[in-house]
Amino acid sequence: MDNDLIKAVQEWSKERGLDNNDPAKQLNKLQEEIDELKEAYKNHDFSNANSGFPDSIGDVMVVMIILCQQTGFDLKDCLELAVDTIKNRKGKTLNGVFIKDEGNNH
Repeated sequence: MDNDLIKAVQEWSKERGLDNNDPAKQLNKLQEEIDELKEAYKNHDFSNANSGFPDSIGDVMVVMIILCQQTGFDLKDCLELAVDTIKNRKGKTLNGVFIKDEGNNH
């Protein structure tokens, strides 16, 4: 991830007073952006990068960066934790979704 882009989002949020705002409200915003992402996916023309889906992915990422800023977490650290958790995970892919083994609690 590009640190300059992350810093630009953090600066944007500071300028608007979002950096110290209520993370619960940012979670609501995340749900709103995920709903928009789902809608954009349904209508996306994958041969056209300007058809809305890539922008919706970016919107979700912006909200995640601000949520991390509000809660004091580093986005890269969160991603590293998730990758470390899943890297040795056992399971299977069923209907396009990875299902972890029952005995695997991580």
